[in-house]
Amino acid sequence: MTSDGKLNTRKRKFGEIKKAEKSNKSQMTFSNSILTLFNKATELSVLCNAKTALIVASPNNELYICGYPNCDAVIQQFLTGKDTIEDSEIKEQEKIVETLRLDYEAIGDKLEKLLEEEKNLQAINDEAEKSGSISSCWWNNPIDDMDLQSLEEFKNSLEKFRLNLGSAYDAKKLISTLRS
Repeated sequence: MTSDGKLNTRKRKFGEIKKAEKSNKSQMTFSNSILTLFNKATELSVLCNAKTALIVASPNNELYICGYPNCDAVIQQFLTGKDTIEDSEIKEQEKIVETLRLDYEAIGDKLEKLLEEEKNLQAINDEAEKSGSISSCWWNNPIDDMDLQSLEEFKNSLEKFRLNLGSAYDAKKLISTLRS
């Protein structure tokens, strides 16, 4: 209910569903839709701790399957009524989880090293700024008195600087992504 006592009747709106005219567009629509469908089915399985199996036939009569935790085991359980997940499968899944955990820890260690390097670089820059050694940077020089060769070198330096900034931006973006 809203604050004025009325029922909240907002619903999710979907676009009109209609058949794609061109076969290429139809195949692209199918590919995008099936990926979304499989992702949602897996997400639902994980969130609800449910076992799912999804079988979809494409317009070209190709079968696509997705299951969690294992499509074959879920179908076999449905057909026989018995849980058929083997100990070897459980051990394999535990091994995968352990590998992913170790990878996560390694990435965390690398992130810590990057952050430490960033702090060290900032300290060096602060010290250099205090001593005045940064005031004569090449990008602060006037370009009016430069000859053609100097201007080309300046342009190349700016391009390298831009690439370095792009790399630093990508590294910072990676760090912020890993933090969240």
